[in-house]
Amino acid sequence: MERPPFVPPGALVPVSTGTPALPPQRRSRKRTVLAAGVAVAVAALGTAAWFGYQAYSGSSEPLTLPSPIPSVDQQIPEPEDTLPPEPSPVETTMLDSEESDPRKLTLKEAFSRQRVVINGRTYLRVKADITAACDKVAVGVFAAALKQQKCSRVLRATYVDARKKYAITTGIAVFPTKEAAVAADKKKNLAKTVWFRGLAGPASKGADKADISGGYAAGLVWGRYIVFSFATYSDGHTPTKQEKDLGPVSGALRDHTAGVLEKRLTE
Repeated sequence: MERPPFVPPGALVPVSTGTPALPPQRRSRKRTVLAAGVAVAVAALGTAAWFGYQAYSGSSEPLTLPSPIPSVDQQIPEPEDTLPPEPSPVETTMLDSEESDPRKLTLKEAFSRQRVVINGRTYLRVKADITAACDKVAVGVFAAALKQQKCSRVLRATYVDARKKYAITTGIAVFPTKEAAVAADKKKNLAKTVWFRGLAGPASKGADKADISGGYAAGLVWGRYIVFSFATYSDGHTPTKQEKDLGPVSGALRDHTAGVLEKRLTE
């Protein structure tokens, strides 16, 4: 099922005609983890769908029961029912500029594990690439916008599931500022696949058609980064209107890659 869009605290929300964003719900006795970024559109072959990025975790504090009532007549103080204080939110503005986030993003940091498990499905990384020629790995006016907004590098990796049904390219584009990333992102057109190109891998791994197949794109802007994914079928066939599984797969890989930036904030 398609998830509703989610707008994290402090996110910059572009004007759109899509489904309105739902505010995050406050959970009792839970500690929320930051989730930052701009809600984005996903689309394939002229059909638009909306996805968002939300990360959360929680832990319950064990309840302390009062001591057993003694046999003598003694007054037992009532336990106080108080909630533990919520932690302060993590500051996300560190990612907004290369001045506050100067460490270069590397392939090892972005794609540290060759095998990952997402939503119960195992994916194998079959190809990885990094380039400073950002416009060469994108399409149309979006490619021109990457160059104009001084994109410094694009890191991509292609993953294939254990059954070799899906081939998904996911990655991160790096800009000098958040404003530059947002400006470039506005030039995308997911319905017409004006987006990042897929990264083809070995035919024996089921990834040789990742750069020429139709599929579903997903992305988000988080600070000075654009996190993206493009999911295709390994056999290269164009998804039909009845085939709805590529959208969630693309969103899941996008979210997994975004965890690289979340780790930078919590290290």
